Amino acid sequence: MHICHIVFRFDIGGLENGIVNVLNCLPSPGYRHSILCLSGYNPEFFGRIQADGVSIHTLNKAPGKDIGYLKRLYSLLRELRPDIVHTRNLNTLECQAIAWLARVPVRIHGEHGWDSEEAKIRRKPALIRKLFSPLISRYVALSAETERYLTGRVGISSKRIERICNGVDISRFQPRSPAAQVPLTEFVWVIGSIGRLAKVKNHSLLIRAFERLLDKAGNRRDLLRLTIVGDGPCRQQLAALVKSLDIEDQVSLPGASDNIPEVMSGLSLYVQPSFAEGISNTILESMAAGLPVITTDVGGARELVQPGFNGEITANDNVEELTEALWLYIKDPQRLRTQGANSRIRAEQHFSLTTMAERYHLLYQGQSAALNRNRNHHQNLRRT
Repeated sequence: MHICHIVFRFDIGGLENGIVNVLNCLPSPGYRHSILCLSGYNPEFFGRIQADGVSIHTLNKAPGKDIGYLKRLYSLLRELRPDIVHTRNLNTLECQAIAWLARVPVRIHGEHGWDSEEAKIRRKPALIRKLFSPLISRYVALSAETERYLTGRVGISSKRIERICNGVDISRFQPRSPAAQVPLTEFVWVIGSIGRLAKVKNHSLLIRAFERLLDKAGNRRDLLRLTIVGDGPCRQQLAALVKSLDIEDQVSLPGASDNIPEVMSGLSLYVQPSFAEGISNTILESMAAGLPVITTDVGGARELVQPGFNGEITANDNVEELTEALWLYIKDPQRLRTQGANSRIRAEQHFSLTTMAERYHLLYQGQSAALNRNRNHHQNLRRT
């Protein structure tokens, strides 16, 4: 089965990392994959794919309204002749029309979340999604919130939607060994967040909450550290905020890392302060690494974090609530180990890569089988 995965750009990101995991975990003898990028790709990131025979193509879409790439897409699809085209998110949705014109038999579209709460409630994107819906064979929603959006706001029948949560490599992300654990009252606490330094990730909220936490911590403030790993357009703004709050000695912005498991192993607690999310890969990774998680109440947060069990959930962009959630762990350090262990158990039981890959395998095989049944039915009708 040949599947063409269409993305805007194949580079470091949660959506793209999910594709890498799917390709690496599906049974290689049964699949062939092509990745079609509208605006280019990162060769180093493409190197993370371990599956055999994966090809990658770029359509060199120019910024703005460049419709020429659609003609190039049509020619490429006619050349590749895939069994399935799988697009992701709104910025690749118009490619579904080209896949239909190119007579691709099965057309799947995945919705992975939004860049902001505003994008979720705007009327125009919902209308565009509704316009293209007759061309799509099957939808994939990563979270219950996304499924509710598709059924309630776009008007897609729930029978056409498959909900498949992201998975995490539980062998790659491991909890710190008990032998390496220092008594909770003596070690330096490292509160961490990992992600693109963009407005939607709202890292300024975490910095402001950390500054307030230092005031509450009293003589324990010297044991507290904050690290925000990643790069992006807000990096200088965040550095300026840290400087203005006079907490440069305890806050680090080390940039992007290509070894996230190692970063996770050095953290005590993970925080995701985003304005909007789908199913967060970094939350899943921190759970697999045995960390309790504090997250804002957005996207699929409640599908991953159970308050009081493996973390806490706070209101969106509420510095007081986030500060208090952080303080819960400072005043009761045993929560770290108890909830961290619960995070690992939850990742193993519900969010393994094996579970995710099996769901995609059943989706692809099911759509192919349904197509073959329809073909056989029409052939029998012609004979009679």
